[in-house]
Amino acid sequence: MFKTFNKEFKNCNIRFDQKILIAVSGGVDSMVLWDLMEKSNYLYGVAHVNFSLRGEESDADEELVRRIAAERKTPFYAKKVDAVQFSKENGVSIQMAARSLRYDFFKELSVKQEYNTLATAHHLEDDVETFLLNLNRGTGVKGLAGIRSTTEKFRPMLGFTKLEIRKYAAENSVESREDKSNESTKYDRNWFRHEIIKPWKERNPGLLKTMRQNLHHLKETYDILDEFVNQQSADLRKELDEGCINFSTIDRLDRKQFYLYHVLSPLGFTSVQVNNLLVCIKKKQVGKVFLGKDFNIFVDRERAEIIRGMKEEEPFVYLIEKNTTLLLDPLRLELQRLLKEEYKSGIRSKKEEVVDRSKLVFPLKIRKWAAGDRMQPIGMTGKKKVSDILIDLKISRAQKEETYVMLSEDKVVWLIGHRLDDRYKVTEDSAKLLKIKCDR
Repeated sequence: MFKTFNKEFKNCNIRFDQKILIAVSGGVDSMVLWDLMEKSNYLYGVAHVNFSLRGEESDADEELVRRIAAERKTPFYAKKVDAVQFSKENGVSIQMAARSLRYDFFKELSVKQEYNTLATAHHLEDDVETFLLNLNRGTGVKGLAGIRSTTEKFRPMLGFTKLEIRKYAAENSVESREDKSNESTKYDRNWFRHEIIKPWKERNPGLLKTMRQNLHHLKETYDILDEFVNQQSADLRKELDEGCINFSTIDRLDRKQFYLYHVLSPLGFTSVQVNNLLVCIKKKQVGKVFLGKDFNIFVDRERAEIIRGMKEEEPFVYLIEKNTTLLLDPLRLELQRLLKEEYKSGIRSKKEEVVDRSKLVFPLKIRKWAAGDRMQPIGMTGKKKVSDILIDLKISRAQKEETYVMLSEDKVVWLIGHRLDDRYKVTEDSAKLLKIKCDR
C-alpha cells in the first residue's frame, strides 16, 4: 500500500520541496493518510477542524490528533467552529456549512503558512458515492468523473478501498476514532453508502473494481473533452481574463450556453444564470446584474463585464478639512478658496467645479458612491439616484467601480467628474467660493 501511495506523488507532480497540508479528522481514513505521510520524506503539517457537532466526542477527536502531532513533532493547526450556527446564519445544510468552514480554514492556513498542496483522505468508495450523488442531482461528464487528484488538491488514496484502509490500520496499529454519525442515513452520501452501494456490493462482489475502471475512463473522457472545449472557447477565456466578454464573440459560438457555462462556472455562476444571461443579451436588457459567489456580471450595451464582488462593508472615507488645499488619495484634488469677484463664470469642465463655500459643512468627505446615494443635479427640482445618473451617462461598470462622490454632512455635493448638485452651485448671492479641480 505504501508503494502505491508514493506513486501518486509522481502522478500529481508533487516535489519533495513542496509543503503539504493534511486534513485530519481523527477517523481511520485520515489517520491512515497521516501514517503514510509520516513514513514518506515529504514536508507536511496537519490541520484539524472541530465542528462542535458531537460535543465531547468532537473534542476527543481533536485531542487525539493534537496528541499524536505532539508525539511526532508535527506542525499542528486546529480550529473550533460552530457548524450549526453557521448553517442557520447562511441558510445552508450542516454538511455544506462544515465543508465551507473546513476549506476556508485550509485556504487561510495555506496562505499564512505557505503550504503548496492540500491532501485529503478521499478513497474509492468516496469517489463512487460522489459519482452517484452527482448523477442524482443532474450533471455533465465532469460530475460523473467524480473526485479529481491534482497538485493543489492531492487525493493519494482514491485508489484504495475502505477495506484496504482498515486492514492497513490494523496491521500498523494506527489509532483512530469512529464517527457514529456516519452510520446515519439522514444525509444523501450516507444513504447511498448504506442503502445502495452496500447491497450492490453484496450482489456484485466485483463492483468496486468495476467502478474504479469506470471512473478512470470517465476522468480520461473528461480530460479529452475539456481540452477540446478549451480550444473552442479560447476567445471567450481570453476576453474573460481581461474582465469582460463581448457579445459579438458569443454570437460566433454554435453552442452558446455550453461554452459560456464552461468559462463562467469556475467563477461560481450556475447554468440557470448563464441561460438567463443569454436571454438578457438577446433582449438587450442593459444594466442587468448577475451575482455570483465571488464575481458579478454586469450587462452593458455591447459586452458583459465580470468584476470581483465587493464585500458588504462601509466604504472608506477620506476627509477634507477647512484649510485643505491638496488631497492626494484616493484622487488628486486641488482646492482653492475664492471671493466672488475672483470668479470667472464660463464653460464648466467635468474635472473642475466651483461651489458656494458658505453652504459647505467641513470636514467634507470623499468616498466611492453607494447604492443609496441621491443628489439634485443642476437644473432639476427633485433628487435622483446616483446609480440612475451613471446609467444615463452611459458609464461602464468598470468606471462606476472607480467613481467617487464629495459629501457635505452626508449630502452629495459633487459626483466627481460628472455632475454638481444644484444646492451648492454659485448664485448671485454667493460671496465665498471654493474651486475644486480633480486630476486623477
